[in-house]
Amino acid sequence: MIRQGRAPLHLMNVSPNQTVDVKLEQHAENWHQLPRIYRPFGGQGRRLGSPVPGEAAASLTVDAAPAASPATTSQTSGNTTLDESQPTLMIRIQLPDGTRLPARFNTTHTVEEIYQFVQRASPQTRTRDWVLATTFPNKEHRDRNLVLGEMAEFKRGGTAIVKWT
Repeated sequence: MIRQGRAPLHLMNVSPNQTVDVKLEQHAENWHQLPRIYRPFGGQGRRLGSPVPGEAAASLTVDAAPAASPATTSQTSGNTTLDESQPTLMIRIQLPDGTRLPARFNTTHTVEEIYQFVQRASPQTRTRDWVLATTFPNKEHRDRNLVLGEMAEFKRGGTAIVKWT
């Protein structure tokens, strides 16, 4: 159609059967794909068999660092203090029932403070014996005096799992 001197009406804004002067140019440069911009997943995933969104189970998710006050020090929950002027890390704690607890801690906090946070957030952990573990490498963290910033598993944040013993 273009080689005959005609073009689609919606492209050239011309009347029917009107001749058009079309010039095709060959570009000398090779085509290359633009670099892709990395965008991490920003939505909220759902596990198969998880509760329906909006039900009472969704209210169990607790954020450890509420942004209620612009002060440099805020309370995470109970007696663990989060100092915003110090480096922080994000740890996603997964309970045995599938509930996820996102929590922020300073790199100077210990494993004991994660144990205390989980016990305050979940009443089930107060009545049963449990241990904090990581998935890869599979490791149970029973030494509660270790500093989070010095542990390879939590140096940059990560995921911790509550396992019943």
